[in-house]
Amino acid sequence: MQRGSLKIVKDRHGVKVWRAQWRENGKGRTRLLGRYAEVSRGDARAELDRILAPLASRETAHGTSVTLRRYAEDEYLVARTRLWKTSTRATTEQIIETHILRDLGNRPLTSITRKELQGHLDKIADQGLSFSIVAHVRWQFVAIFEMATGDGAVVLNPTAGLVTPKCKAADQKRVITIADMIRGQMVLEIRERLIYCLAVRDGMIHVERRIYRGNVDTPKSKNSRREIAPTSTTAAILRQYLELVAVQTPTAWLFASEIGDTPLSYSNVYRRRIQPALKAVGLGHVNFQILRRSWVTELSEAESDPAIRAQMAGHSVDVHENEYRQAEPDVLKRAAAKMDKHLQ
Repeated sequence: MQRGSLKIVKDRHGVKVWRAQWRENGKGRTRLLGRYAEVSRGDARAELDRILAPLASRETAHGTSVTLRRYAEDEYLVARTRLWKTSTRATTEQIIETHILRDLGNRPLTSITRKELQGHLDKIADQGLSFSIVAHVRWQFVAIFEMATGDGAVVLNPTAGLVTPKCKAADQKRVITIADMIRGQMVLEIRERLIYCLAVRDGMIHVERRIYRGNVDTPKSKNSRREIAPTSTTAAILRQYLELVAVQTPTAWLFASEIGDTPLSYSNVYRRRIQPALKAVGLGHVNFQILRRSWVTELSEAESDPAIRAQMAGHSVDVHENEYRQAEPDVLKRAAAKMDKHLQ
């Protein structure tokens, strides 16, 4: 139970009075309790306790009996999931279940302290999870308890002051060379070659619909909905492929399933057709993430303007430069040589 605070201040007439302060529904509250000369400290304290008593009862009714799991599932997720796309919902719910509710879900909301939450973040960071996952767990802690504070389920928010701990250094994100790109392209059949080139030569060229685990959806952001010109190589392969496509209406899928009116599963075509062919030439580790990252990296060599590169990729400039672009060792050596020459 919070005790609030008492302080002697002067009112607008310059008279000393008792001022009480406390928090209610996450907001600071203030009330004057009487003149200092007429009200003793004990009486002022008793009056403040009387004010806080209903809050304590509410905390007991809503907090002590409500566990973190119950509040997260019945209140937080119900409110938030209506705003999330299917992919965001699936990954976020998994993170909340695995890294929050599994360990703390049966605890009453009001019993969880900031020190305990920070210790939990430190523990999962020591387990080798990426900084991104640990930061996401911290963000979910903050969001859950901010909502709980606003609902009156807790009086004090224990997430104030939480920090994301240092995590295990992430492995270098892999890319392939231009020679690897060409070698992989040469061993694929026409349909798979076009899919491969769209990823590694063009980073996808015209995005209006997005598929996630078989669900047709819109792109995740405004930047993701984009149209850019294909490279001449991809355009030539596309023309060859279209000669083999039976249905070419504006609404037809470029890569349709055997049924025809549903999209091809990218994971199936990768696992059954693309990966085996790439593995035969020593590129079995290559996936769509590596292909796209390689395209972004080589694009930085071909186009100097980071804003144009980010627009082509459908990223913000920050994400484009920090998450996708991976400078090759030779590029770093050339940059160091340029700096050496500049300093002479």
